[in-house]
Amino acid sequence: MTAKESPILTQSVSRLFFTMAMPIILGLLVNGLYTFVDAIFISRAVGTDAIGGVSAAFPIHMVMISISTMLASGMASIVSRHLGAHQDVLASKVFSASVLLSIVVGVGVSILLVLGREHIFSWMNTPMALRPYALEYITPIASYGLISFSYAILSDNFRAQGQNVLVMTLMVLSAIMNALLDYIFLFIFEWGVEGAAWATVLAISISLLIALFMFNRRDYRVKFLWRYFRFIPGIHKESVLLGFPIFLSYAGFALMLVMVNLAIVNVASTQAQLLISAHGIFNRTFMLIFLPVLGMMIAFQTFAGFNYGAKQYQRVKEGLKVAIFYTCVYGLAWTLFMLSHSDWLFKLFTEDQSLINAAVDMASIFFIAYLLIGIRTICPALFQSLGFAWPAILLNGLHNYILLLPILWFLSLHFGVKGIWIAFPVADILGAIIIGVYTGRFINKLTNTQVNEHYLDGEKKSNEAIT
Repeated sequence: MTAKESPILTQSVSRLFFTMAMPIILGLLVNGLYTFVDAIFISRAVGTDAIGGVSAAFPIHMVMISISTMLASGMASIVSRHLGAHQDVLASKVFSASVLLSIVVGVGVSILLVLGREHIFSWMNTPMALRPYALEYITPIASYGLISFSYAILSDNFRAQGQNVLVMTLMVLSAIMNALLDYIFLFIFEWGVEGAAWATVLAISISLLIALFMFNRRDYRVKFLWRYFRFIPGIHKESVLLGFPIFLSYAGFALMLVMVNLAIVNVASTQAQLLISAHGIFNRTFMLIFLPVLGMMIAFQTFAGFNYGAKQYQRVKEGLKVAIFYTCVYGLAWTLFMLSHSDWLFKLFTEDQSLINAAVDMASIFFIAYLLIGIRTICPALFQSLGFAWPAILLNGLHNYILLLPILWFLSLHFGVKGIWIAFPVADILGAIIIGVYTGRFINKLTNTQVNEHYLDGEKKSNEAIT
């Protein structure tokens, strides 16, 4: 199927968005359910402190994810636009060069994290009772950078081509294997927290092998070409720039976790251990809830990149409206549920009522403005998918770096533990207003014929830089 015949360029936007997003959402949910169940397994098999230790280690894992996602999503943004413009060889060139970069960076990140893990936990001021669990968990996770980075680049290559069912299948298989290995290592072999980490490593390793098999058995539009398996600075620079907004978003989440833990230790020293553990089960729940939003964002990026590459700017604008509508409705539904019945979810992790109550207190404040999640995620994704790196970087960094962290620190000092949770809806509201206004002005200019010519000139120069 050629780019001109692709349904991404011709089908009804609302129906197309739903059909593109659902496979990704289902795959992410299955994968997210593993993470959710993994926390339940650890809590039941090892104990509350183990959840706290894994929560303390999670920011480091998020740093790895943020770097691999930066490389993969930046590559996917370029590839999807080339495919939309009928430039399959250029798309293959970008993918092949990106594979090498992901391998080199993945190995380097693993070496740095394994060597420095104890110093990192000291800097994070992780309570001593939680530190052994954190070290047990992060050591295997930090060691498999080569595998996780390679899997990310290959999976996003499939996604950039619109192969969302295949991406979903890989995520589902990975999650099922992860859950089975988790149960075996925790409850049968009794390997503790380290067993949960090794379950993740083995599941991703097997998934990578399956992805390689699928890539080699079909003739995809984007191919791996050995002549481009080399460092190409122009490609790497654009990939990193376009992926950097996602890095900021993921790394910002990791930094937020670190800052929350530091704030808890600072303002609630006697309850720090309990609150860090409660924050751990809250975040596992939040991540599961957020995954459909992430799925809709990924589908929108593919849609927007394809249509922008084919110069169908009105469809880009319509897709933006549809994506924001669906994500905001979804956010509203979870706002209503979490403000009234969040305890139903937290009781799955533990029977410790003090732990449950602490998590409920967090949720009752955190989710006040969650209905705005669509504006905060879809709008920055628009700029990344169209190749406008700097607006994407600024808008992705706005919420966590410019708004949330200063507000969190200020309110925690003045209102204690409750101030930590109040910071989130305050940053959500301010961020949504700024991002929404900026994006609205941009999309209106994009659909103006005269301005389009200016943007296309910039895109042409960008393409020349990497060819």
